[in-house]
Amino acid sequence: MARTRRPVQSSAKARASRRRAIKRAGRGAAAATALAGVALGAFGVYMAGQGAEVHAARLAAAASGSAERTVLNGADAAFAARAAYVDDLVTQTEPEAAHLGATPTPTPRSDPLDPGAGRRVFQEIAPRRPKIIVIFDDMGLDAASFDRLMAMPGPLTFSFLPYADGVQAMADRAAARGDAVMLHLPMQPIGGEDPGPGGLRPDMTASELLSTLRDHLDAFDGYGGVKNHMGSAFTADLAGMKTVLSVLDAEGVFFLDSLTTAKSKAAAAARAVGAQIFRRDVFLDPDLDRATVFKQLQTVEKIARETGYAVAIAHPRVATIDVIGPWLTTAPARGFDLATVDYLRQVDLTLAERDRARPRSDS
Repeated sequence: MARTRRPVQSSAKARASRRRAIKRAGRGAAAATALAGVALGAFGVYMAGQGAEVHAARLAAAASGSAERTVLNGADAAFAARAAYVDDLVTQTEPEAAHLGATPTPTPRSDPLDPGAGRRVFQEIAPRRPKIIVIFDDMGLDAASFDRLMAMPGPLTFSFLPYADGVQAMADRAAARGDAVMLHLPMQPIGGEDPGPGGLRPDMTASELLSTLRDHLDAFDGYGGVKNHMGSAFTADLAGMKTVLSVLDAEGVFFLDSLTTAKSKAAAAARAVGAQIFRRDVFLDPDLDRATVFKQLQTVEKIARETGYAVAIAHPRVATIDVIGPWLTTAPARGFDLATVDYLRQVDLTLAERDRARPRSDS
């Protein structure tokens, strides 16, 4: 099933307008209206007491009309090959911190990929100046850190936790400056770390999962994408991720996998339900050491030069902000352009158009 490419600029505004209308109709109507497009698929499949294999098989049939795809289309194959190249480019495993809910193992490959081919494809469509996308996670809990970041060069991408106080005002302020806004969706990690209120869990019942997800999606307006907060346990659950991505696809938003586990099933779930998905390249601050942030920024620059862009995730910590502030100021002089996460949708559309324009042999 080919993924539907949505317009880059209008989805967030259209969704915000639709959500405001839904809220005016009342919360009960909101849930019914927003989930109408996926009720027969996601809700009917993710039922309590069913095994994960049954969940996966039925959701794939309901959401995509067939069994889970194993053959990648042109754009998906290009992104997968680029991911393999990036994994090879990072010469040492990032020292993932426990608070990220991460497991420090290389990303496994389920398909035979040519990393060199992935690099060549993206070099062919690369802009004259490489793009660097910096996403700040865990936003909304520390107003002082947000103020510091708002004073720095941009554009940046801010991923706001849905349970943060005053999140709508901060999201509006970021959007008014030209930054991108994301929803930082709390998900259960491996171990005892707490993702905060309403963390999605693999053992949730259908109604509990969808109701909790809806609460998070309705927490504020203006985001164009969703990414996982922690989630090394939940993103490894194929059935749960299919359900979540079915809802996000109906909402017209993409998912960005933070890759807090090498066992993430987010990409496979997205292929099964036809949802749009991207992934991070580098965590800038897997520990609290300023030297680590500086070293990771060098890796980010290398990835951007080699593939046309890089996606970096950071956190609003004092050490991180102290290092990244001067780096953001001088990045243009080193030949880089700062971009928001919305640039990834432009890349996706370019790859899709390139694939459609390619001559095809008769079968």
